[in-house]
Amino acid sequence: MTELVFGGVVTGGIGCHATLHVPGRAELRAAPADWPERLHPGSLNVAVDQYPREFMSRRLTNRISELDKGWFVPEFELLRGQFRNNKQGPRPGVPRGGDAQVWRALLSHDGGTAIRCWALRRFGSQVGEQLEFVADGRLRDSGLDDGLRVRAALLGEWLSNREDR
Repeated sequence: MTELVFGGVVTGGIGCHATLHVPGRAELRAAPADWPERLHPGSLNVAVDQYPREFMSRRLTNRISELDKGWFVPEFELLRGQFRNNKQGPRPGVPRGGDAQVWRALLSHDGGTAIRCWALRRFGSQVGEQLEFVADGRLRDSGLDDGLRVRAALLGEWLSNREDR
């Protein structure tokens, strides 16, 4: 398992994730055994300002949207119809708009214990240079307050070990 490490700052979101119903384990056929039975409403947003070294070596730009290319393979994917109240959908240039990739993730700050959670990235997401994290409990209760600098590691594998495309 490879860690794709981003650096950033915890920030307030725009509130849309709180109304988006992300399905729990019982609602999904292919969910991993450790996917939460029920997810806490909303997400924790991290405004990314440091990108993984692997982006440069793989000739990717320092943009969160590079994850939409699917080269860093997620743990699983959710189709747009599996969400309730999903306002994103396909549009020109984003045929999978509203579908999501989900990676196991670790959030840490000041060298402290890593908090296990999940990074959820909808294809064509318009939250900008932010990553969104979900869990069965409220992540902010772990001391992740606005303005806190964090290390955000997504766990997965590269689609190809080739360094060049």
